[in-house]
Amino acid sequence: MMITAADLKDRRIATRHADDPGLAEVESLKARLARARDKRVPLCLSRDEFLSICRWKLGDQYSRAARLLESNSEKRIKRTTQMAFACKDKDAGFELAARVTILRLLPGVGMGVASAILALCYPKRYAPVDSRVWLSLFEEQRSSFEPADYERCLARLNELAAELRTLDPKGAWTVQLVGYYA
Repeated sequence: MMITAADLKDRRIATRHADDPGLAEVESLKARLARARDKRVPLCLSRDEFLSICRWKLGDQYSRAARLLESNSEKRIKRTTQMAFACKDKDAGFELAARVTILRLLPGVGMGVASAILALCYPKRYAPVDSRVWLSLFEEQRSSFEPADYERCLARLNELAAELRTLDPKGAWTVQLVGYYA
């Protein structure tokens, strides 16, 4: 059964008082990147920030991509992330596709890591995509994603966030928080 807004609210309530190291780690990364966003115009990621995001997103799978990810130089990471973040278009779908396409030019970066970079740098607009979230949202097994899939995922997360803001007005539901509990 596909997840509903009520299910997400219940999941959040059930875990509200539990220490969640995963949520604490993502909040720490978001705060670190928010400080960088405030200081760097135009925004770009340092190599250390980039690798921190990759480690967080890939978790135990990081070692499989480490050689490729770590082959990216500071200059390449800064230049590529700056280009991706600078890409703006009134068509949100085009902007999203352009940003993830540019980020995926970095060796070792797939859709999951590209979505995590966007989500941590722009937490009000994006959430990471992965097979567990997809299964929860659409009841379909997926192991790979394209920009159109990511756009579909974000659209569903935004729908649920809107429902949750009505259902739980004090919950401060963002697209990312919905994705986390999905």
